[in-house]
Amino acid sequence: MNTSRENMIAGLADDLEPVRRITVQGGLLLVGFATLVAFGVSVAVFDFWFGMFEGKASSFFWVTNGLVLLLGVASALALVMGGSPRVGQRENAPGWSAAMLAVLPLTVALSVATGSHDHGELVTPVAWMCTKASLSAALLVGFASILWLRRGAPVSLERSGWLTGTAAGALGTFAYGITCPVDSVAHLGLWHVTPVAIAAVIGRIVVPPLIRW
Repeated sequence: MNTSRENMIAGLADDLEPVRRITVQGGLLLVGFATLVAFGVSVAVFDFWFGMFEGKASSFFWVTNGLVLLLGVASALALVMGGSPRVGQRENAPGWSAAMLAVLPLTVALSVATGSHDHGELVTPVAWMCTKASLSAALLVGFASILWLRRGAPVSLERSGWLTGTAAGALGTFAYGITCPVDSVAHLGLWHVTPVAIAAVIGRIVVPPLIRW
């Protein structure tokens, strides 16, 4: 009986090959590299805005891009850690970061409602370009994130989908956003936040079937 069992186990193990162990650092490096590539492509296409270093950027420019980057980093870290099953409490940093970022479009809505900003600032050709450019940059980050998750073993596919979309949308928006010279409250609070929400929804729908194991 023991010999038969050992032969069966040996037969099952014959085709097994060692694989490289995935690490959190490796995942973060991959996502970070994709973000740098997205930034490089954005600069090559739209040019770098040196005005931010010449005192031309408003404080809202730094606040918006800072919050977008914070959400992207928090989501990417949660995403990479979720690629390896583990026991313990899940981090809720992406949720809190998203809540802070959501204050920006609320600020825009209140500003428009109280007459502080003209409605015409909300819908402009530049606004649509920012949305499309941010989502294009997000594709690079999303692709890297999916590659990482396919190497791992994510337990919650739905959560991984949300995190992939959110991380890709936020980091892609940041990669493009710091090349955008339009720094009004209305523009940044709406059109540099909307791509993040769109990418999050797309990630929730598209990613789970791609990383199922």
